[in-house]
Amino acid sequence: MGLDAVAERGEVPLPARAGLRRRDFRRVHEYILAHLAENISNRVMAELVGLSPSYFARAFRQTAGMPPHRFLLQRRVERVKHLLIETDLPLAEIAVAAGFADQSHCTRRFRELVGITPRRFRWSRS
Repeated sequence: MGLDAVAERGEVPLPARAGLRRRDFRRVHEYILAHLAENISNRVMAELVGLSPSYFARAFRQTAGMPPHRFLLQRRVERVKHLLIETDLPLAEIAVAAGFADQSHCTRRFRELVGITPRRFRWSRS
């Protein structure tokens, strides 16, 4: 049934909700930052704000401009940058602390988002 048929009967379709509420987005963001080293699924984030995983993923994308996984990946790369600058920890330890599976995974994703490897990033800052 099209919108014309609905309008003829006098029913008004409900508009789709656009994105997450500000407080829900903030809650998810704070959770991500607090649990960055853990495996964070869409299901867990959706439960935080009382939504189904599929609806959450769509609403999150509308709010953040990217899927939840990409947002999480960017926060992890930010943590790696911070640890590279502020500590002398080996990259393998930094990778795990930021939630990556291993150093190789961290390096691939870091280069994808930053354009250089973590090692080169660290050298450029010293």
